[in-house]
Amino acid sequence: MYLWPFLTISALATFAILLLLVRLIGSTQLTQLTYFNWVAGAAMGNVAANMLLATDLRTWAISCYALILFSILSILAAVVALKSRLFRRISNGEPIVLIHKGIMLRQNLRKTKVNLDVLMMLLREKGYFTFSDIEYAILEPTGNLSILPRQASQSVSKIDLVQGPNLSGKGEGPFTEIIVDGEIDNDKLRSTKYDNTWLNEQLKKLGASSPEDVLYLAVNPLGEVIADLHRKEGFAENRSKSKIR
Repeated sequence: MYLWPFLTISALATFAILLLLVRLIGSTQLTQLTYFNWVAGAAMGNVAANMLLATDLRTWAISCYALILFSILSILAAVVALKSRLFRRISNGEPIVLIHKGIMLRQNLRKTKVNLDVLMMLLREKGYFTFSDIEYAILEPTGNLSILPRQASQSVSKIDLVQGPNLSGKGEGPFTEIIVDGEIDNDKLRSTKYDNTWLNEQLKKLGASSPEDVLYLAVNPLGEVIADLHRKEGFAENRSKSKIR
């Protein structure tokens, strides 16, 4: 007799609680940007489904407690991810280069479990029908493929119309992140042609006393640097993009 009124009230309450929790967790949960977001979203959906199907208050309350507890853990994990790059690497993964200068990196293809048919399909979806047109193809942690085409395959930009196209055959290439959130990635620094001496020179140019003062610093194969300093009280805002000489 009281089943249908209970289900109606529990459905409305579940909807309100779920809406509030998703708002608290953040918009990244809706887009499911990373593995962690996907797992958290799937788990919250299953628990919410149990709340909707509950036929008594005790079962509904247990599921509601589990949903709130899992949401709190998701928020705590997001806070830890903001402060720890190691945790971000573990929970989110890192982008992996699949094509470099028109050559497929088979070791990385095996590592990501991406076969040639899937790779060619992803390229065609981006408008490229041969991997030889690609300077870099990077598989993001979200599963999307980011592509930097070779100079001959790139679209004309406003800068090309004003200054003329770059016909040197030397592509810029992607930027390699050297410092993120004040932490130096020594593996990526070693993968470039630069060393700690060069990095210290860049810190001096930025007016930073240590890597902890730098929010983000990256360099591309042409030596162009993009840097952004931490926003601290008494610390002037400094953003730069310059070519290393």
